Amino acid sequence: MNQSPHSKVTFAGLLVTLGIVYGDIGTSPLYVMSAILGTNIITQELVYGGLSCIFWTLTLQATFKYIWLTLQADNHGEGGIFSLYALIKRRAPRWIVFVAMLGCAALLADGIITPAISLTASVEGLLILSPNIPVLPIVIGILVGLFAFQQFGTERVGKSFGPIMVVWFSMLIFWGILAMNNNWGIVAALNPWYAYHILTTHPSSWFIVGAVFLCVTGAEALYSDLGHAGKTNIRLTWIFVKTALLINYFGQGAWVLATYENQTLEGLNPFYSIMPRWFVGAGVVIATLASVVASQALISGSFSLISEAIKLDTWFRVQIRYPSRLRQQLFIPMINNMLFVGCVFVVLHFQKAANMEAAYGIAITLAMLSTTMLLTFYLHKTLHWSWIRVIPFTLIFLTIEGIFFAGNVQKIAHGAGVTLTLMTVFFAIMYVHHESKSLLANKRKYVDIHHYTDIIDAVSQDEDIPKFASNIVYLTTARSNNRVEKQILKSIYQKQPKRADAYWFLHFNETDVPYQDEYNFLEILPGKIYRVNFSLGYKIKPNVREMFEKAIKELTKQGHIKLENKYESLRKYNLPPDFLFIVMRNTFNLSSDSPFREILLLNSYKVLQYISEPPEQYLGIDRNALLVEYIALK
Repeated sequence: MNQSPHSKVTFAGLLVTLGIVYGDIGTSPLYVMSAILGTNIITQELVYGGLSCIFWTLTLQATFKYIWLTLQADNHGEGGIFSLYALIKRRAPRWIVFVAMLGCAALLADGIITPAISLTASVEGLLILSPNIPVLPIVIGILVGLFAFQQFGTERVGKSFGPIMVVWFSMLIFWGILAMNNNWGIVAALNPWYAYHILTTHPSSWFIVGAVFLCVTGAEALYSDLGHAGKTNIRLTWIFVKTALLINYFGQGAWVLATYENQTLEGLNPFYSIMPRWFVGAGVVIATLASVVASQALISGSFSLISEAIKLDTWFRVQIRYPSRLRQQLFIPMINNMLFVGCVFVVLHFQKAANMEAAYGIAITLAMLSTTMLLTFYLHKTLHWSWIRVIPFTLIFLTIEGIFFAGNVQKIAHGAGVTLTLMTVFFAIMYVHHESKSLLANKRKYVDIHHYTDIIDAVSQDEDIPKFASNIVYLTTARSNNRVEKQILKSIYQKQPKRADAYWFLHFNETDVPYQDEYNFLEILPGKIYRVNFSLGYKIKPNVREMFEKAIKELTKQGHIKLENKYESLRKYNLPPDFLFIVMRNTFNLSSDSPFREILLLNSYKVLQYISEPPEQYLGIDRNALLVEYIALK
């Protein structure tokens, strides 16, 4: 286990949790009430009904589903949709991987929409001071700075995220309480009857459902950031966060009824309107900082998500950098650029936060539905709950999230179609990669290596064959210790016979334990053929150079192997023997009689290969000790 030091319950841990977990859900008061009220005539029914929906949505979805139930799905301290998938994938049906991929696609789309709407809604507060302030250039300028800064890491500035969110939530509470002085009777909206009444009688009920859902769009972070914050820290801080959110929502509702009853908002944002004019400038600055924290959380979450997807073979290989001393902090240039372009497009396309509200929400409903499906199998297969116990929970959440999805579907023509398009693209990429890898794996031919040890030994001792290297290392995908790709054996004795003193087969096996980093050693032919199996968690990026070198040193020290330079001129200077890594790259030949699905998949996969990081680079193999060979799969 490699949990964050902040997962312990301390003041620092609670502070860090506020900065990491609650940026998205914490900034929702910026736009939720204005989205619910929209252009409707403001009535007590509408305001009480909207507030009742908010309270019960936060209670059922955030508190009950995520804080109480989903946080139990602790994968050695880690959370998130792929952590949950890793827990159940060996016990659940094969199609469950597509549910996880759908959730991943939804969260990636959310990583584009959230920074755009949060920052735009924050900066739009300046329009109260002057209607001529250029909002879009300011927002795009912030986005440029935010995404450009990713390459340097957030280790230092990240320490300020917790205090920023404390100031933010304190501001929500302060102005919320003052606004509630207009009408303390607003607390009656806690009664679920008001939610039921507005949803069954109001002519715009479906649009209200879609708007209400915006209050809980950051709920997935309550689970996905489990590894960074810890279960207890999240549960304790949620009490403070939920209180702050509800006070501000109810304060906005009280102000709206006191000021605009039987009128329309006329484009005003209740969030800023409950503040005195002299504080609006400071409010905008605090809101913008909180939105930057929210955006950073989504960006970092997207990097982690892609890293896990690569290990689980649901995304193509991309360059991953570690800009700080923390291995958990990633920077993926391709994803960073993709998110930046997407955010700028959303800002320029929708122009206003109110227009973005339609695009927001539908992705997270699908992510939540995915989590519910995965959680169902976790409760039954891992916690061994009976179906009689599991089904009621599943039906409750599927019903709630199904209603929210139906509400968000109403907004497709108004902008949700953009989000669905982004999701479709991300899901298509994952589907093509995953299915193509499975297809190619089925085309590989494996043989029992023990039937070929004699010929390998003969090649090694045949001095008529020029020595290729002292040690030749192949990477094999064969899970069994007794098997290896037939093409690898042909590489040794057929294509161009490769004489060596020893032959090594390395296998990297992905495990369900997030930070597992272990290996085991097998001597297939004494002094001649070896195999090393590395068992790596889905959060560990393989690095052949470091891991193999470390294993060699340990095996030599333990006496399992005796490596010495065979060249006398080098041996007297105690120089280590040389190693050559041979990587086999797949090519494939498609004929006219190949199945249509196979042709479509593999041609699409070929496109992904052009933009993916070469396997030897992703695996960290020294290019000066590398040979790439191509094998044709039929």
